[in-house]
Amino acid sequence: MRSLHLAWLTLAAVACGTDPVAVNPRTTSQLVLDGGLVQETPQVIVLVVDDTDTAEAAQLRERVAQSVRASLLAVLGSRWETESCGSADPAQWHAGDVRVVVARPSAPDAAALLTSREIPALAWTTKTSTREEVEAVMAGVTEALGQRLAEPGEEYHPLRTARRALDLVTGALAPVGEAEEAFVASLPEDRIARLLVASTRDDEGPGIASDHVPSQAALSMTLDTEVVGPFTTFDSTCFAIDQGSTRLQAWSTLMHAEPIAFRCEDQHTWDMLLHPGWAECGADCLVRPIAVDAGGVVACQVVIDLVDLDRCDAALGHRDPGGHPTFVERHGRELRRCEVVQLAGADLESCRHSLDCPGCPSGFCATEVPELVSQRSCEPSEHASPLRFIGGAIEAQRGWISITCSTEAGE
Repeated sequence: MRSLHLAWLTLAAVACGTDPVAVNPRTTSQLVLDGGLVQETPQVIVLVVDDTDTAEAAQLRERVAQSVRASLLAVLGSRWETESCGSADPAQWHAGDVRVVVARPSAPDAAALLTSREIPALAWTTKTSTREEVEAVMAGVTEALGQRLAEPGEEYHPLRTARRALDLVTGALAPVGEAEEAFVASLPEDRIARLLVASTRDDEGPGIASDHVPSQAALSMTLDTEVVGPFTTFDSTCFAIDQGSTRLQAWSTLMHAEPIAFRCEDQHTWDMLLHPGWAECGADCLVRPIAVDAGGVVACQVVIDLVDLDRCDAALGHRDPGGHPTFVERHGRELRRCEVVQLAGADLESCRHSLDCPGCPSGFCATEVPELVSQRSCEPSEHASPLRFIGGAIEAQRGWISITCSTEAGE
């Protein structure tokens, strides 16, 4: 199974150049954590689905829409479940960027693509990640797949359509026309693509199947390709055993895809068709507990090094260390260092004791919320990290984080 293309907050205990925090008499050492701050990779799902006006094609379109729904629900779970590197904290951003492009295989190029410019619900760009948002995308996908069916006399060319759509969304092909230019310009730079071609019949396009393999540049940005077609299977499986001498068969081999029969009746197969996979993350477990004073203030300094050189954004709980712009170099790249603000006063109390943390600004605290701390599974000799980051405080892309804390004295 493919791995989930996510890289959440990863920390390793190493020495770094962070200034030490104050050590009081009841602490014996410092804990220094340093690691990459990388979020879920934005993705574009390209759907090339049979647009024939038949009952079989209509059923296929519905099954593909349900496969998209199952995929998005899996992503939703990964953002909220601690077992999948997510967070159950409702006060933390659960951000993501997933977009769906429907490429109609019988339409001329000018009318082939449906994107979020035409149907806004095809873009799931969010900080909250709710089930209702998934259902909105699902409605948009269903609308897009059924909006225009093949007209009499139109040539059916899903392979050519798939190649052009994938090359376009990955930037390997220059957009044509204002709509395509605007859509491509709206895509995040670090995106990946996923491609599904689903058909009840063979491709009718010109040339040989190899003519329609996307460019190597596009394939290098593509996580996976799935092909559903008029293939033969055993009764007990949906995976093709005899694909026949079809253009779809030849193309799926060139794309290293494992073909699935469109008459598949196994719902699990459809649910897993676009499943993003899984990721595993370790718990934030410490040898000694972090020192917290009687007022709930934790003895930690948190800094993040960001690719945005312009400012430390106060709205995200960031400020310049010492009040002065600070720049550092990591791996040959200049970054701006920002300190993450520890909450104070009523905001600190809410962060420490309220799961929802209503009205809390961005920043961090040492929380005692049972629903959060209890989910961090540690060995009996270890201590769960109490640090809680809320409101987008550590949601920056392609940055680094350093945490330096004083720890409690050992027994």
